[in-house]
Amino acid sequence: MGRCLATAVLALAATCPLAVRAGTPAPSYADWFDRLPCVDRIGRCFDASIGGQPVEVIEAEAEYQRLHDEIRRINPNLREVYWQVREPLSGSAAMAVAVRANALGGPHVGEPEAAPRVTIHPLDGQRLAATRDLVANGSVRMNGQATVSRQNTLAQDTLPPGGYVFSIRYHGSLNWDRKSVLLTVR
Repeated sequence: MGRCLATAVLALAATCPLAVRAGTPAPSYADWFDRLPCVDRIGRCFDASIGGQPVEVIEAEAEYQRLHDEIRRINPNLREVYWQVREPLSGSAAMAVAVRANALGGPHVGEPEAAPRVTIHPLDGQRLAATRDLVANGSVRMNGQATVSRQNTLAQDTLPPGGYVFSIRYHGSLNWDRKSVLLTVR
């Protein structure tokens, strides 16, 4: 009985992420599972820049929690905003999103295979001009055919002033990751 219990505990410990431990990459206060470093899909496995400014981790857990509570009050669907662009951007510069593989994610998600998909979430009531489009999603198939979904496509080339969360989805040659980034347009 003791051996079975010990085996079960070891198996459970091997499959459960630990919140904080030595060697955990930023954000160190988020879940981390070293054998599957990209499994949480919180943006550790690729680097990004917006408007030429680096996307950086929100380093202090207390700051993350304060921003998390504020963002969730505005939009309850937004979660895991661990990243930010520190300097305010112009409305046109914010439209330039670049991604690249990093050392942690390279072996797991691979090099970028397509342009990143960016979903823009205004935080200050900004109204964005958009068109509704039908798009095929080749990664989801029914009866061998790509599914079709409706999406809103931004119909402007600049953003009005205010706060935003950009959800960036990185499509690599091996897998994918996502990074939610807080930024301000001046």
